[in-house]
Amino acid sequence: MKNQHLSKLKSLMGNYVYLYYLAIFVSIISSVISLGAYLNVYYVIENLLSTNGILTNSVIEKMKYYGWQAVIYVSLAFMFYGLALLLSHIVAFNTVARYRISLIDHMKELPLGYYQKRQTGKLRKLIEKNTDEVEHYIAHQLPDMAQALTTPIAFLVLIFLFDWKLSLICLIPVILGFLLLRFMMGDESKSFLDQYQEASANMGNDVVEYIRGISVVKIFGQTAFSFKSFNKAIENYRDFTISYALSMKNAMSGYIVCVYGIFAFLIPATIILFNNFGNSKKILLSYIFFVIFTPLVAFMLMRIMESSYKAMIIFNAMDNLDTKIYDAQSLPKPLISQKPSYFDIKFKDVSFTYEGMKEKALHQLSFECQTDSVTAIVGPSGSGKSTIFNLITRFYDVGSGTVMIGDVDVRDMAYEDLMSNISYVFQETKLFKTSLLENIRFYRPEATRDEVEQVIDQAQCREIINKMPNGLDTVFGTSGSYLSGGEIQRITIARAMLKDAPIILLDEATAFSDAENEYKIQQALSSMIKNKTVIMIAHRLSTITHADQILVMKEGELVEKGQHKSLITQNGVYANMYNDYQQSINWKLGVKK
Repeated sequence: MKNQHLSKLKSLMGNYVYLYYLAIFVSIISSVISLGAYLNVYYVIENLLSTNGILTNSVIEKMKYYGWQAVIYVSLAFMFYGLALLLSHIVAFNTVARYRISLIDHMKELPLGYYQKRQTGKLRKLIEKNTDEVEHYIAHQLPDMAQALTTPIAFLVLIFLFDWKLSLICLIPVILGFLLLRFMMGDESKSFLDQYQEASANMGNDVVEYIRGISVVKIFGQTAFSFKSFNKAIENYRDFTISYALSMKNAMSGYIVCVYGIFAFLIPATIILFNNFGNSKKILLSYIFFVIFTPLVAFMLMRIMESSYKAMIIFNAMDNLDTKIYDAQSLPKPLISQKPSYFDIKFKDVSFTYEGMKEKALHQLSFECQTDSVTAIVGPSGSGKSTIFNLITRFYDVGSGTVMIGDVDVRDMAYEDLMSNISYVFQETKLFKTSLLENIRFYRPEATRDEVEQVIDQAQCREIINKMPNGLDTVFGTSGSYLSGGEIQRITIARAMLKDAPIILLDEATAFSDAENEYKIQQALSSMIKNKTVIMIAHRLSTITHADQILVMKEGELVEKGQHKSLITQNGVYANMYNDYQQSINWKLGVKK
């Protein structure tokens, strides 16, 4: 075991570490007691052979006594082992709960940029699978390992006291087996586990993607293997597992032969002892003794191999969680959080480049958005619109320049203070599988039901709530509670309205709405944005004609700025975009304009 991994597990156990030690101790007791059962079986056979074919009452009574002793020892061994498992499971469940809470607490500190660069399916599988491995290891492998190590040691002491010659012979395959085990658990296995984890995560993520796109697959009559990435992920997983199994076949076969081949060493050794020593009855009894105990040792040696392999898996799992989650750094925190006295937003010579990208997402960008005004940001895909939002909310830190809220740099605000001043309505909305009431007051759990009812009317959600089976108490996602994209957007707007933050960021709030929902969303937004600093990313240019300011982005630079009418008269980038937009909404299938 690696000391640092075991130390970390013990720290995660907290006060349950004492139960962990108790579970190991009880498991050791179970292992020692189990040897008593085998010893009594040997005594039964010894008494049977000593009768010379004549069973007297005293012999029968002795055999009964030893038989009942064996039953008692077996029962006690099972009872203690069951108690060890009960204790280890209690420790495992509590340890994994603390582990997952620790991971989630750390992930809450990470900027959202961390999640934008990673697939959610991989992150979920990373946490779920690796912590499950930890749970299984503590619950089963630790008590099993204690038993597996104790039994051969106790057996060695016992057999050396019984017959040291046969004991030395039995040690030969055991030593060879452990040398092969050491080889199997080397650096090659560690490298394989890393590749296996990655291949398994990729396959799991592609399965999720395939299921999400199943409607498209069915419409076009395709199969799962028409998804090239899915096909490749399955092939990679297959190749890794097959290649590893083939690389281990010789060592594994040798280990099994050594462990179960103790009999092959015992038989010729017994024959030699028969030929060289006179007391054949004693030699026969010695052979029987070893025949009785050897299967138990062989079984325990196989459990040592299994536990060693599981230990390698669990340590690899913990390394994965360390490198992919714990080693991820949160953004620097200010020593003292500054609070703005007003809520204008100002960019001063801001430049930013995403990690791994050569070209800048934003270049020397400067603009200002005043309180009680609406600023719209337009531009083609990749022009930097979403990056502006990412920097305002500090999903990332600027490369150079400054992003200000009022008179404070966003980097000088605690993240909780920063986000308490911002309501963000995403383009891809998210409702949780809980009641609509809890969804709406997600930002303000302390909000009263009356306050929620008020924002429902302001957000044009009343008819949505009225059609739900249990009104506000309906759990989203259950039967009869499914909503359209536009209806979900209105619920999220109600959630943002209840938060009542001074800054509102709207990422194309009407993107997936039909005409009716778009009209109601516009009405909801009209009541929401009063006396706020509002910035919106817009693709439907008809929604921003009354904006106080329009910023036109292209390739990370601000190329035009002004109101709708003035930008149209300039016949520049915005005018061309608006003309193209007008043509697109007037276009009809099969009709030439």
